[in-house]
Amino acid sequence: MTFEQLNQKLTELEILLPSETIEKFKIYSSLLCEWNEKINLTSILNEEEIVEKHFLDCLLPGQVFAFSKRTNLCDLGTGAGFPGMVLAIAYPNLKVTLVDSTAKKFKFLEEVKSACNVKNVSFHIGRGEEMKSFKEHFDIVTARSFSALPNILELGLPLCKIGGTLVAYKGEKGKEELKGSERALDKLGGRLLNLQEASLPSGDKRINLLFKKEKKSPSRYPRTWGEIVAHPL
Repeated sequence: MTFEQLNQKLTELEILLPSETIEKFKIYSSLLCEWNEKINLTSILNEEEIVEKHFLDCLLPGQVFAFSKRTNLCDLGTGAGFPGMVLAIAYPNLKVTLVDSTAKKFKFLEEVKSACNVKNVSFHIGRGEEMKSFKEHFDIVTARSFSALPNILELGLPLCKIGGTLVAYKGEKGKEELKGSERALDKLGGRLLNLQEASLPSGDKRINLLFKKEKKSPSRYPRTWGEIVAHPL
């Protein structure tokens, strides 16, 4: 997928971005390829694949969810900035906090921030389960396929304000994971708001799950990462 095709596809999805945003994605893509030679950021190295499997993929929920009408967003396990940095560039009204435990990735993200003149991004080096002072703080929490859905819910829902939204980016097993997450949703005060099914031009299936935070999460959550993985909700 070329950047021109990306713009056309987003228009079809009624995700309308100004031309300068696409130009920033071009800079982002170039930096990603350059930095990937220094540190392992992504296994996707071809520009056309980066456009489709990173930029388009990260923007897909914008078809069913109004990011532009919210105030602040937390992206858990952001890695190379997917989806958090992409959403920050696309929606400059958002205040975006990128969270990752690997400090060296933020050197790359700092350069993207500077080169693309992204003023609405801040960085948090650490683990999501340790963000105790940010409980019930964010309008939106995002997570892109870094763990099983019950684990994402345990990390993300406590960070959401009541009335806030958690967006879990998933692949073809998204529905299966959802079936195994009823207990976690019940305990953490969330419910399914929307299930977006989409396919990338390459044929890759995407299941994006949007959850509404309806009541306060119990104070004991999230547990330590070891407990979360050993004994999922």
